[in-house]
Amino acid sequence: MNVQEVMEEVAGKLDSIVGLRAYAFPPDKITPPAAFVSLPEAITYDGGYGRGSDTIDLGVLVLVSRSVDRVAAEKIAAYADGSGASSVKAALDSSGANPYTTCDTVRVASAEFGAWQVASVTYQGVEFTINITGSGS
Repeated sequence: MNVQEVMEEVAGKLDSIVGLRAYAFPPDKITPPAAFVSLPEAITYDGGYGRGSDTIDLGVLVLVSRSVDRVAAEKIAAYADGSGASSVKAALDSSGANPYTTCDTVRVASAEFGAWQVASVTYQGVEFTINITGSGS
C-alpha cells in the first residue's frame, strides 16, 4: 500500500459529503465544517504469508465550529451517525458499492468527540479511527 495514495482516496470519499471540506493531510488552517486525514501512527507489515498484507490505522478529524451549540451538536451527530447522507462511516466503509483502488478494506472502527486545535484555534468535532488493510507487495 502507498500511504499517501490511501490518504488521498479517503479524502476523496469524504468529499462526497455535501458541504464538508476535505483534506488528504492536516491543513495549516480550516474553514469549518472541515475534515482531514492524519498520518498513521504506525504501519503493521506482513500480516499474511510473506508480504501478503499490511495494515494501518488512520485518523480522520471532522471539525464543525468553535463552540458547541445546538446547530454544532446536530452537525457533529450527523457526521458520527452510522448511516445517512452526512455519515463519515457510510462514506468511508469499503463495500461492493463503495470500492477502493489503493487498498483492500476500509472500516471506520470508532469515533471520539472533543475539541482540537488547528492554527491556535480550538474547534469542536469528532475524530474517527479507520482500519485499513491492503497488499503488502
